[in-house]
Amino acid sequence: MRIHTLFFLLFLTASVAAQEIQVNEEPRVSELVRAWVADNHKNAHIEGWRVQILSTTDRQQADATKLQFQAGFPGIFADWVHEKPYYKLRVGACRNRMEAMALLNDLKDDYPGAYLAKDINIHPRDFLTRQ
Repeated sequence: MRIHTLFFLLFLTASVAAQEIQVNEEPRVSELVRAWVADNHKNAHIEGWRVQILSTTDRQQADATKLQFQAGFPGIFADWVHEKPYYKLRVGACRNRMEAMALLNDLKDDYPGAYLAKDINIHPRDFLTRQ
């Protein structure tokens, strides 16, 4: 019985050692990958769509509407952007127009003046919220 156990352990050790892989990549490839990763970290924004539910010159109204929206639709991204003189409250983060249309349809009863807005500066984390 001891010999069988010894052979089994020896076989197991040999098969684990045989699965070791060593990768030697060229330094130029490594540098290219590092540059690509660094560029993606600097420019971590995606083009997509949002639904604009408010445009006002009153910041307090924009903040109040944002809080009201977040209470009624928890988990959906909401924030305003300031494009002088307007505060524009935009919600959601959609990869394409069809997703944005579905979100707009869900919001139309509460925000009848809502419309689609293209956004070229969506952070990837905004897509993680519920749609």
